[in-house]
Amino acid sequence: MDNSENGLSGGTEKDKNIYSIIIENKKSVAISFIIVFGLSFLILMVIGINEVIDVLKRTNLRILGLTFIIQIFVYLFWALRWKIILDKMYRSPNFIHVLGILMASIFGNNISPGSIGGEPLRAYLLKEENNTPFEIGLASTLADRVFELLPFLLMSIIAVFALISWQLEIFSKIFLIFLILGTLIVFSFVIYVGINKELSKKIVFKILKWLLPIIRRLTRKNHEYDELKERVIYYINRFNSSFTMIVENKLFLAGALLAIVTWTLDLLNSYLAFIAIGVTPPLAPFITIYTIAILLSFLPLLPGSLGITEIIMIALFIPVGITGDYVLAASALERLSSYILPTIIGFVLAIYYGRRILKNNDKNNGN
Repeated sequence: MDNSENGLSGGTEKDKNIYSIIIENKKSVAISFIIVFGLSFLILMVIGINEVIDVLKRTNLRILGLTFIIQIFVYLFWALRWKIILDKMYRSPNFIHVLGILMASIFGNNISPGSIGGEPLRAYLLKEENNTPFEIGLASTLADRVFELLPFLLMSIIAVFALISWQLEIFSKIFLIFLILGTLIVFSFVIYVGINKELSKKIVFKILKWLLPIIRRLTRKNHEYDELKERVIYYINRFNSSFTMIVENKLFLAGALLAIVTWTLDLLNSYLAFIAIGVTPPLAPFITIYTIAILLSFLPLLPGSLGITEIIMIALFIPVGITGDYVLAASALERLSSYILPTIIGFVLAIYYGRRILKNNDKNNGN
């Protein structure tokens, strides 16, 4: 067994008790949401609460209802994509449980900065519910993320061309183009990790050495290089094995198509949120802004990048003639179907699976 496997036993033991991790980090989660509410309140004060409420009063409820229906299909297609992976990697629970575990993990994503809590929670619930080894469960979530690379890369390329033709202040245009191109390079490297594992490790280790002092200052913990190196090796190996599994089982086309469908539905949902309040944004700028909003969601800043995304959207929509009150109103409607309701449903399902796990453990201990 190589070093990555040895690192696995120590590295994932904490991940297996993911509910304890959420409880232990409740302070940081609470602080994040306090910042979110404070930032949201500040934005509302600047834009005007009454103005936003007036826009929301004009909401077309039928179109709003359609966004909820579309969001349901987003999660159904996402669950189907993950089930296809699980069927090939180990064995999958039935579709209802795949969907339920996915929704519970979305709760973990939505309450943690940078959406970092969902994947370990998915792997943990899969282990407890289906006896799937934690390592395989985590690898399946990484494989699931691989499929999202293609639509994101396509969307980013479209966004760059849209930005070139967009009448925007030159420095803002250059900054956004470099932001998107930089992300394209990062994601291209992530794909390369799936192809050339050893070279990827060398590059990542150099980056890790450079980042280690920054990580120590930000976390206020004396992280050891060897400890972080083991975890990096583990995740690179898992990602590489996931990527290899996808290629060998000829899953990439089916998974990528499902990912494109879910991203298209997501994009449509955001667009319908504007139409629901009587605004039809120009398509090219809208795709660009949507892509940038997705970029922000990858950053480990605040849960769901709430507040930060809205600020960027307001700044980018103003040049195309859409004022801040309409942007905030559309964002609020979009968040209802894509963030608030899934978080509530995920919370209920996380409790449900937590109780099932406790009940099964009590039963096993009783025997």
